[in-house]
Amino acid sequence: MLKYPISTILYLAKLSIKDKIQDILKLHNNVDAYITIEVKDKNGNIIKRYKQHSHSFVKNFLIGLNTIFASGVGSTSGVLNYSTGIQIGTGTTTPTPNDTSLTDPIANGSGAGQMTYPSTPYFTSPVVNGNTSTMTIQSSITNNSGSPITVSEVGLLSQNSNGQAFAGLLTHDLLSSPVTVPNGTAITITYTISVTT
Repeated sequence: MLKYPISTILYLAKLSIKDKIQDILKLHNNVDAYITIEVKDKNGNIIKRYKQHSHSFVKNFLIGLNTIFASGVGSTSGVLNYSTGIQIGTGTTTPTPNDTSLTDPIANGSGAGQMTYPSTPYFTSPVVNGNTSTMTIQSSITNNSGSPITVSEVGLLSQNSNGQAFAGLLTHDLLSSPVTVPNGTAITITYTISVTT
């Protein structure tokens, strides 16, 4: 009997192969943007139309993401609010665009099935290297539950606090290789987000 549904196994295999290819080619293009150009005559008829990729997210795009996580509105570096940042879970359901939470999130605490999230997860201000801006979001989450816990999904979560305008799940990823965290140890998750002009 399979541990995971066949759809999940196929998704993870596809994810693993895609990640390896993208790492080789450095084509991390799951965020996509297009520009559509139209020219109309005086009667409103389109006389020219074309579409192209937007290739040039700039550093301010990452600063905007930081304001979703920052402990103060408009902050570009510092620590995340307690309930924001990286969340982990034990779910194995394939992510969908409509997800609003992890499938089976691991609660904060030291009871059975729980793990202790840091009160101050860390993120960096965007750093520019050539044409690429990069920032990282990181959390070390400790298992004091008394038993091993297998982490199979991760996500980035924003809460509506301190006047922030948006709250919700921003990313949902299945790990291509689930990780078992023994009791008394910690798992460190780092999201690295880059944009290139």
